[in-house]
Amino acid sequence: MLLQIGPVLCQFVPHPLFLDEQNEVFVVEGGEALLYQVRDVSSGAFYAFKVMKPAYQCEHIAAAADVLARCRDIPGLYLGRRICLSKARYPELITQFPALEYAVLMPWIEGQTWAGLMCNPAASQCYTTARARTLALATAQVLWDLETRHFAHTDIAGSNIILSPDFKQVQLVDIEGMYIAGIPAPKRYSLGSPGYQHRCLDQRGQWRPDGDRFAGAILLTEMLTWWEPYVRAQTPDDAESLFQPQELQVMKTPRWQAVRDVLWSISPAALQLFDQAWASHNLAECPDFATWTLCLIAAFK
Repeated sequence: MLLQIGPVLCQFVPHPLFLDEQNEVFVVEGGEALLYQVRDVSSGAFYAFKVMKPAYQCEHIAAAADVLARCRDIPGLYLGRRICLSKARYPELITQFPALEYAVLMPWIEGQTWAGLMCNPAASQCYTTARARTLALATAQVLWDLETRHFAHTDIAGSNIILSPDFKQVQLVDIEGMYIAGIPAPKRYSLGSPGYQHRCLDQRGQWRPDGDRFAGAILLTEMLTWWEPYVRAQTPDDAESLFQPQELQVMKTPRWQAVRDVLWSISPAALQLFDQAWASHNLAECPDFATWTLCLIAAFK
């Protein structure tokens, strides 16, 4: 099947595991959308084509795409390079294919996610303190940059962070539901992912300017401590987050103590930030990402 989207003539490609079977396309189903891999017939470049499920189709996606397109050179927002199929801009296409309203075409990014690294014993064993410092600082800087612009990803989790091979850069994925001041709200507010959720969220969930602060604190803590075999030994092999949902903000568990011990060895100031987020009663009480970034810069001099 061919589909013209702006300047890109998209061809749906088969899943690499089903190359010999007809009508098999590369598609991954998520909670909010179906994600297809397509190829530009002219250039051969691969793209991701994200088709939102009806319950999540809304003007917020188009408005966010307009803002993100202007921010596509900000570190972490490479996927701001996107086209959203709104009825206002693509009336003929949406009339022909109504289910594609608010679908998004964006670059296809190859790379390992942070959750993928945590689930991979070989990759985890190669994760060193030097890589931990590099990755945590790069991630903190990306989140600080977003917060400075009054943006929030709203679902910071290991599965939504793609790592560069040298651990010096990260890219955010699943950015359709970002909080951006001044644009329409999504149909459903993000409550975050298991293992990264604050225990006291109001009706807006994490869709707010400080929405990433607790999840970001957990993510940075994972990155800073995962090199330690004792911390990894406390976590199930197939876990995609360091803490199980029921453990979050619970004191004096073995995993909590192991993480605190490692953080103390790296930076007592970073331990204080973790403790602040862990004991917080709401997202606003968690440390901001400017504080995290400056703390890590000072610790890693």
